[in-house]
Amino acid sequence: MVKPPKIEAAVVNHNTSAFTELLLRSLFTTHPALPNFSLRVYDNASSDDTSGLLAYAGQVGVPVLPSGYGLETLNNSHGDVLRTFVLQYPDCDYYLFLDADVVFVQPDTIPTMLRELEAAPDAFGAIPRMSWDGVQPYAGMEQNPEVYGERLHPCCALVKNTPLFRQVVDAFGLMCARLLWAEREEYLDTFKLMTKVMKTHGLRHLIASPLIIHFFSVSYEWDTAEFRQRKLEQRDTLLQKYRDRY
Repeated sequence: MVKPPKIEAAVVNHNTSAFTELLLRSLFTTHPALPNFSLRVYDNASSDDTSGLLAYAGQVGVPVLPSGYGLETLNNSHGDVLRTFVLQYPDCDYYLFLDADVVFVQPDTIPTMLRELEAAPDAFGAIPRMSWDGVQPYAGMEQNPEVYGERLHPCCALVKNTPLFRQVVDAFGLMCARLLWAEREEYLDTFKLMTKVMKTHGLRHLIASPLIIHFFSVSYEWDTAEFRQRKLEQRDTLLQKYRDRY
């Protein structure tokens, strides 16, 4: 019998504990059997209510670990945490990077992404399609370079563990970067520099067929107050449904 590929997964909690609990609940509900799968939550010394997250994580055997960073850092620590994770866990077949504000809505999303990635030898990683409601993909987002086109978005990124990938992560990192061209600046969000470097090796990322909910930007004050409130209400409604069922 062929042993299933080993997947090491990680998510960073940055005062997003209720979102992270929803992520975990939706993941294990839609994936009741994930063989050879290991997930850990890295926490940036969150000061919000972590009780629900800690209780559920304990039930499903997911460790919640200190990331080594706090809520206040000079720059976004997300990519640095994930770089450390990759370098600490070299013995796997795939890495799965998750954002705290993702909700799984379709069964077997991860195995489907895995099959599609395995069928693409020129792809180093895959991401699912994203939506606000779990039904309709973001309108026009396939053409949005920051979300799909120019980087493997870390919200739900499945990546082949190869010596090249780990070398790129070690040398260039997964963090944000800023390129200073002669007449302009270019901001590279988390994973974008890595994606550019992988392209120089003839490797692309693919958009897999499964669909997820991705709330976007819940740990930073980038939304209007009204839009943020809508996200919180949607999160709480979904979370209560999962808590009531399980």
